[in-house]
Amino acid sequence: MVVPTQSGVARALVSLVVASGLILSAAAVLAAPPASACGQFPGHRFTWVEPAFCDLPPVGAERAHGVVIWNHGISGTTESYLAPVPPALRLLQARGWDVVAVKRHNLAEIDAESSVARAVGRTLEEARARRAAGYRRIVLAGQSFGGHVALEAAEGNPDVFAVVAMAPGVRAKSASGALDAAVTERQLARLRTDRVALVLPGGDALFGHVVRGPGAEAVLRARGGGYLLVDEASEIHGHAGGMTGRFALRYGSCLADFLAAASVSPGRFACPPVKHVAKLVRELALSTDTPAPVSDASWLPAAVRPLTGWWYGLMGDTIVVFALVDDAGRRVAYRWVTSRIGGGVYDATLRNGRVTVTMPRSSITVGAAGDAVEITWTSGADGRTRTIPLLRID
Repeated sequence: MVVPTQSGVARALVSLVVASGLILSAAAVLAAPPASACGQFPGHRFTWVEPAFCDLPPVGAERAHGVVIWNHGISGTTESYLAPVPPALRLLQARGWDVVAVKRHNLAEIDAESSVARAVGRTLEEARARRAAGYRRIVLAGQSFGGHVALEAAEGNPDVFAVVAMAPGVRAKSASGALDAAVTERQLARLRTDRVALVLPGGDALFGHVVRGPGAEAVLRARGGGYLLVDEASEIHGHAGGMTGRFALRYGSCLADFLAAASVSPGRFACPPVKHVAKLVRELALSTDTPAPVSDASWLPAAVRPLTGWWYGLMGDTIVVFALVDDAGRRVAYRWVTSRIGGGVYDATLRNGRVTVTMPRSSITVGAAGDAVEITWTSGADGRTRTIPLLRID
């Protein structure tokens, strides 16, 4: 991410906040809400920690593989602390890790040096606390600026078992400043962690389309440990490619296996094609409060009887999931997994053998297309459409 300069607007905002007593000293961190609360706001704090996924129960230090400490990106006066933790890490929590997020007050992030130092310090503080609480494996993870922080904090730290860095880096001074790929390579060379997972998507416009995979792999190979590398040659694209449902579906299980394995061989960890995609979609998209789909087709109108059960597809970088959830076919569960997980249960209309759901910002239509089932998404803003096939979740 771009590290903000102290522009006139930023200076005015910071002056206003300081004058009002909103930003205090680092000691103000102590006046925090309960650590179990999600969706906290900064108040008088520079940083705070909260669970990454409050709808998933914590595993606990005694039973967990370990704990993952996540750092988000940075974007000037934008409230980056509201950014979600990626679904690939949700999969880690579902498979036996506890995941927590270090949040930072965006109005306190005035320059690169102080922001990195403060974030690294808070991350290391949390790592020590989690180690003292009994977690066996400490994993530092982050996206963009957060990935840079994770690598920096892990340097020479014996408490850190692994690092997961997605598009790590910092462009200092201005939005036009260039990314120096050598900075990340130096960070990788100094790591003493057991494992490193590095995501360097292609087409990273924010970082000037710099190709970093070959240089990073040379460093990772030279350090001698096991590493998982998703680079520009993969199907993952864009600065936030590691935050997407596509990444979670293709590489989430591989990342979970890489971190949970008792040991890994030196060299690049292989990520073969996913065999049990439907099972993975269930883990990523369906929660305990999701209604059960209709299973008895005899109660449905004849035209929609082929649509019983759960269906899923990949629309761009987003996983979409669909099911009829009442016997008349007029209630639909529709969920999506991109950087955020959303959706719910909606009223539906049946017309000409197709099911249509209208939501506040878009609509979907699902129906048979020959021997297949397809879904068409339509934007409520500009009428754009996209149609993809759906596959049944067994």
